[in-house]
This record gives sequence, C-alpha cells and structure tokens, in this order.
Amino acid sequence: MSKLSQIIAENELSSLLTKNYMGLELEEHRLLKDGRISRYPYPAEFLSRRHNPYLKTDFADNMLEISGTPTLGTDANLANLEMLQQLVTDHLQADEIIWPLSIAPAFSKDDLDFAGSFNTRFWMAEYHDYLQQKYGTAREIFTGVHVNYSINQTLVQSLWDFGFNEDFATLADFKNALNFKLAQSFVLWRWLFTYFFGASPIAGNLPSNLPRDLRFPVRSLRSSSYGYANQKGEEITYDSFEEQLAQLKERIDQHQFFSMHEFYGPVRLKGRGDSLADLQKNGTERLEFRSFDLDPFAPARVSPAALNFLELFLINALLQPLPEKPAEQLKLAVQRNEQIALQHPAEVFAWVKPLAAPLIKQLRATTAQLDLPDKYAKSLDLAEQRLENPKLTLSGQLLDHISPQGDLLEFGLTTALADRKRIAEYTETLAALKGKCSASLQSLIRQAVELGIKVRLDQRHLHLQLKEHEEIFPIHVTFDYQIGPREYLLSLFPEVLKINNDQQ
Repeated sequence: MSKLSQIIAENELSSLLTKNYMGLELEEHRLLKDGRISRYPYPAEFLSRRHNPYLKTDFADNMLEISGTPTLGTDANLANLEMLQQLVTDHLQADEIIWPLSIAPAFSKDDLDFAGSFNTRFWMAEYHDYLQQKYGTAREIFTGVHVNYSINQTLVQSLWDFGFNEDFATLADFKNALNFKLAQSFVLWRWLFTYFFGASPIAGNLPSNLPRDLRFPVRSLRSSSYGYANQKGEEITYDSFEEQLAQLKERIDQHQFFSMHEFYGPVRLKGRGDSLADLQKNGTERLEFRSFDLDPFAPARVSPAALNFLELFLINALLQPLPEKPAEQLKLAVQRNEQIALQHPAEVFAWVKPLAAPLIKQLRATTAQLDLPDKYAKSLDLAEQRLENPKLTLSGQLLDHISPQGDLLEFGLTTALADRKRIAEYTETLAALKGKCSASLQSLIRQAVELGIKVRLDQRHLHLQLKEHEEIFPIHVTFDYQIGPREYLLSLFPEVLKINNDQQ
C-alpha cells in the first residue's frame, strides 16, 4: 500500500475521494440555419464579456464561451451547462443556431475572413491578432469542452497534516506534486480518452499544417497534432513539474509564447492567480482538462459517462503509483494518441484492448473497494462495449452521418435545429432548476447570470454575489416583481452598470 493510500485508510478519508469540485467550460459557434457564420452582434443583454463569469466569446465574436459554476457532482455540472445553453438559445436571432460539433462546417472565404478578423474584445486584440497570424483561423475556431477539476481540499490538507508534511517543504509543493501526478496520469492515457470520446472526424476548414496524404475520416482531428495543439518544436512536456514550468518560462521569455494561455497541452495546472510564480508560491488549485471534443449526442455537449469515467480515472490515479521511467512512457503515450486520433473511426489498433483492459479491471477494483455509486460502474460497462466495437465510440457513431460529400453539415444542422426546438418547448424559466427553486427565483437567477452576478445555490438558499457584495434569499421564496426581476436586481446591485460601462 502506498503512503497516500495508507493515510487515507488509517484516517477514514476515503469518502472525500468523490467529493471533488468540477467546473465545465464550453465553446460553441453561433451559425445561421444554412451553416454560414452568424454576423449578428453578441447579445447586448449579456453585458460585458470582460466582466461576466458565465457568458463570453472566444477567438471570434460568434464563438461563444460559456462557463458553469464549479460544483460537486457530474449531474449538477451538467445541469449548470444545460441551464446556460437554454439561456443562450433563448437569445438567438430567429435564423441562428448553435453548432453541435467541434469542427465548424466549411466556411466561404468571406466567412472565414470574418471569423479571423472580426473581434470586438478590444482588450484581447493583440493576443487575437497574434494567434490568427501564428496558427491561422481554421485552427483557432476549433471548439470543445474544458473540464476543470479540483481535488477535495479537505483531503489535500489531511494528507499533508497526516504525513506528507515530512516529504515536502511547503503545502504548495505538495499540491503541485499531487496535481501534476494526475496530469501525468491523464497524458499517459490520453489516447484512450481520444478513442472513447474523440468526435472530430472531418475538417470543414482545412488548417494550413495538414499533410497532403492525410485521409479522412479520422477519429479526432482536434486531438491530433494538427488540431488544438502547439506548433511542432514548441510542445511542452510533462516529464516533471519543475521541467514544465522551466519550459513555459523559457517559451514566454523568448517570445515563442504570448503568455501562459498559449500552452495548448491536454491538461493545465491552474493556481489562484495567472502566473507561473503564483503556481510555485501558492500551489495548484485545479486541473483543466482540455482534450474533449463536443459530443453532439449529449444535450450539454459532454455526456455523464465521459465525466464519470474521467472522475473515476482520476480517483484511481491518485491512489496508484506512476509507471517506472515515466518520461519514456509519456513520450510513447504522445505517439499513441497521435495514432489513435488520426485512425479511421471504424478501425482499432491491435494494441488498444490489451493495454486498456488491465486499466478497466483496475478501475472496477477501485469502484468495488471504495463502494462507489453505480454510475461509475456503468461508465466502465460502456467503455468495455466501445473497446469491443469502435463503431460505438463517438466518432464511430458519426460515421453514419457523414454525407457523400464528406461533411457533417446536414447532421449538424438537423441536430442544432432539434436542440433549438427542444429548448423552445421548455415551460420552465430555467428547466434544469425545475423543482429545485421557485419560478420567480429562477427568473432572478436567469437575470443574475445575464448581468454577470455570481450565483450559488445550496439546499436552503440562493446566494448572489458581485465582488464583496452578497445578497441571500430562501430557495423557495416567491417574488411579486413590481418592476421585473432585472430591474429588481439592478436596484440591489446598482454597481453592475458601472462595472459594465468601465469594462466593455
């Protein structure tokens, strides 16, 4: 038994292993119903993208970035995303849709030029122009899901107090070591996540770096070195925490990277602040997993099975030792991921099942040992089915929807229109909160999100917060809005408009 597992067992800490915060970020394109890029302005009701923690845009103005409140449990996280999806969809123009795939459809030259040049986030103009020139628009408009994951902080503190304070000089060093171990574990097995959840089999807009002999469909263009990745020769390794920070510092100091944000690795360590110095001083607060394609078959664009499998994998990775000579294994894992990502979705290499089966067995043992909820076992059942039949993977399912012309335009438009119709038929102000709070409180939450006021629901209260200003309401309170929920909120938080006027 490892020291970590021993401390957990001796101090009865195993219940904390599943009490980890997640936060989901989703990138999506606003398009027109014929697949062209939407040139409608960003909805004015959402106020400043610089200020709102939930609703922003990314590289292009039509490229939405929505971020759910970090919370416990996959169900609550998916509900947060679905709530934001409903809110955004309700503000679309009559001829707009939300594109459900990581790869946008083939744009005309005018549309592609518009995506690359029209960016009204003036505070990001220099970075936007840098990315456009270095990577090209076709690569910068890939979309996906980022999963933020924070190890339970009570567990981290307890592990430190009960023994790891003997092995590390500071708590920050321990946090970094613990989280970097999980990052390394994910990179070692990224190829398996790409196999299960890769869903970008074609290229609508061809990146300039694609080799001429690359044959489509593939499993996940976005997960390959031709997708959401740094340029060849500028990759950052995961051999050790210290080495990764040194590489990042060198890239930034030598102006090869604009900033830390240009690190396109599959997982990033995030601290309280936004600097390498902060990461070293205060330690890692969360991990950001950036390898997930949009799932067009899931309403939230990421499935419960994917999140449950990831969480179980990370719980197990925390408890298990890394392989010997991890640097060699990490290099091999990168090669395997490239092979898997660029493989035809109906095919599977002979080495996949023999390598994956022992991991699945270990995950089942961990599930039984910790007496984890049934949802984790179900995610393993699906994983085993997909190992047996690659056509059950996301990219395998998409094969049947690729047109004779080699695109997913009809499938994407049909899926997007069905999503819009489903959301239009909701009878609740925020359907994801049905039964959790009163209708009038749902209206208040909806307006708070649009205004950029932070929202937190617990079992008894709604907490609304803007900087140091907090208002608390009983969860089942019923309001009779004489002036409307938005106006009511503005009367409570008059500083909202000043903040937004200062930060357009």
